[in-house]
Amino acid sequence: MGNRFVKGLLGLMYLAGFTASAQELVPLPPQPEGLAWPTQGWETADMAPDVAVIVQPMIDTAIAGEKAGPMGETRAVVIIHHGKLVAEAYRDGFGPVTKQVSWSMAKSVTSALAGRAAELGLIKDIDAPMPTPFDAGDPRAEITWRQWLTMTDGLDYTEIGATGMADNDVIQMMYGPGRFDVLKYIKDELPPLHEPGTVWNYSTAAFHLIGNALQGLATDEPTAASFSSWFSRELSKPIGMNALIEFDASENYLGGSLVWASARDFAKFGYLYLRDGVWDGERLLPEGWVDFSRSHPDGPKENVYGAGFWLTTGGADPVPSYQRRDAPPWDSFAAEGHEGQTIFIVPSRDLVIVRLGIMSNEGENWPDLFRWNQTIAGAFPDVGVD
Repeated sequence: MGNRFVKGLLGLMYLAGFTASAQELVPLPPQPEGLAWPTQGWETADMAPDVAVIVQPMIDTAIAGEKAGPMGETRAVVIIHHGKLVAEAYRDGFGPVTKQVSWSMAKSVTSALAGRAAELGLIKDIDAPMPTPFDAGDPRAEITWRQWLTMTDGLDYTEIGATGMADNDVIQMMYGPGRFDVLKYIKDELPPLHEPGTVWNYSTAAFHLIGNALQGLATDEPTAASFSSWFSRELSKPIGMNALIEFDASENYLGGSLVWASARDFAKFGYLYLRDGVWDGERLLPEGWVDFSRSHPDGPKENVYGAGFWLTTGGADPVPSYQRRDAPPWDSFAAEGHEGQTIFIVPSRDLVIVRLGIMSNEGENWPDLFRWNQTIAGAFPDVGVD
């Protein structure tokens, strides 16, 4: 595979305390020469005939799907190839400007906000303890930015794998007793369980805490209005993303769950990562932040989560086993949310695929959705980035 891969990333310092793990990453493709950035909107192009004959029927089938069927009900599909919108489809009642909920794709947005804060110098070292509501002397107060971002914080938290609503912390935190103040729920109900940095566990709570830390760093008064303004000024407005973020009743940014945007605008967010955190000549995310986000935090490809993004496994059996990601192209990484929200980013194809909709999280829906995205990606030619 030669020089198409970046090798030996371990030890390469991008930011104080910030390194990617030692693994091979397909380089992120550059902006095509002469192509305008899609800040004001996407330029359009047609798919090549040999690509369209594969991809278009898959889009049509998805849009026609019903909630009870494979992948559930798809409400929007947007595909960006070489910086241009090459395919777009909507279910009745939805369209190019319809805002839809991110669910946990918000974690990827919050990870980007942490990267923006690092680029602005608000975060000096991701291996330093992150500001949290935990009291001095509480071991949870020593958990680092890196550990929160990679969901290796070690808290006694149950979300995926919960047996019912009563033991599901995300439900209790956001719709039960914690709904008025998610931070109080986290502080009172989620004690330490593992040594930080040793065990991965999917956690919306981690990204709610990251959001709260960013509110404190980025604004003099961490209110919903002031942080919304910072979010707009530092991330959404520069890339032309018309997005709304949600807060709880105590004005805590719900950074693990709730961002609203159109499919076209979610594609802009994915495109920022495809272009290595640079937009129209301005670096919004630190050099290396995207590689950090799409790297397995402790090296092995069996793990399927980086820093706010889901990863493939290169064919290895995944840990956890419910995240079967067993089809190429192996360089894809994705923002994913409850009930089938996905932004797939595929450097080897210079591609972003957005799918929004509603489906059951049970059965084969997620593996089917993963293969749907990967099959579409595989239909496009490998760009052979050097």
